[in-house]
Amino acid sequence: MSNPGNAPAQSNTFAVVSLVLGIVGTVVGLFVPIVGVIGGIIGLVLGISARKRGGSRGMITAGVILSIVAIVIGVIGFIINAVVLSNM
Repeated sequence: MSNPGNAPAQSNTFAVVSLVLGIVGTVVGLFVPIVGVIGGIIGLVLGISARKRGGSRGMITAGVILSIVAIVIGVIGFIINAVVLSNM
């Protein structure tokens, strides 16, 4: 139940999903690079979309930054895998 004088808390779903995808992409990106790159791209798109809609700037910024880091780590993971596989 909400009180008439209090506004209900606004949930920014895109920001939360961007943050989660950024974290997952960052953690998994070195081991499974495709997950890092795809998760990072989707997280970045959702973070930019959430920024245009407004909402909690801290969570949006964290999601965008982690998504960029996930893309970079995914690319580094691809490079590491290519070097390792070429030396076999």
